[in-house]
Amino acid sequence: MTVADSEISLTFAKGLAVLRAFDTGEKGLTVADLARRLGHARAITRRLVRTLEMLGYVTADGTRYRLTPLTLKLGLGFLQSRSIGQLVGPVLREESLLLGEPISLALLSGRELIYVVHAPTSAKIEMAGYTIGSSLPLAATAMGQATLAFRGEADMATLVQPDMSIPDRRALAHVLASIRLQGFAHLPDTDGKGFCAIAVPAFGLHTKDAVGALGIVYPNGQYDTAHLRDVIVPNLQKCARYIATAL
Repeated sequence: MTVADSEISLTFAKGLAVLRAFDTGEKGLTVADLARRLGHARAITRRLVRTLEMLGYVTADGTRYRLTPLTLKLGLGFLQSRSIGQLVGPVLREESLLLGEPISLALLSGRELIYVVHAPTSAKIEMAGYTIGSSLPLAATAMGQATLAFRGEADMATLVQPDMSIPDRRALAHVLASIRLQGFAHLPDTDGKGFCAIAVPAFGLHTKDAVGALGIVYPNGQYDTAHLRDVIVPNLQKCARYIATAL
């Protein structure tokens, strides 16, 4: 989307960047920490942080700043407009009970896949460091690959990391072609943590390209190929169809 420069507030954009800089999981960040991460002068960063403090989005603990619960309200409009609590959450919870596994939904935003729902809360996901609002690598996760495989060719160049080597791009293209044929993405336990992941694409009612993915994480060796193909995948696909109106 192209917008005239006169319609863009760079200061507002910098303020939002400050909020996003807190996504590292650290207890608090100093103005100097934020300035280094954002690449801004310390004086500019301090004004942005103090403004956010005045508005109630950050709070000071000595020289360190932390986000306040008020920041959670920034996503409330999204959750309500997409019927996450009224439709998506209940559907995912019901299907997760049938499968005996927590189901997660992640949606594409720009070049990031963002976790939107875990139903019910998954200790497996949290052990991996992912919570609601966390972003997933597109090329290296089952949910990311399930999304990429069902996007148009024109999107691939912008969605896949630009620093990916040509051999890696070719290997990914081969993987995505297989996913399109079978209708789901499956990643075995490649990092030694003992968990595998399987995911299917999620579409909106009027979208031909995937807008995200539904998936589960399960212990290595828990399911054989037939169970994954004949039980897990059809249930995830059914769940994706049920929630399409909200996507």
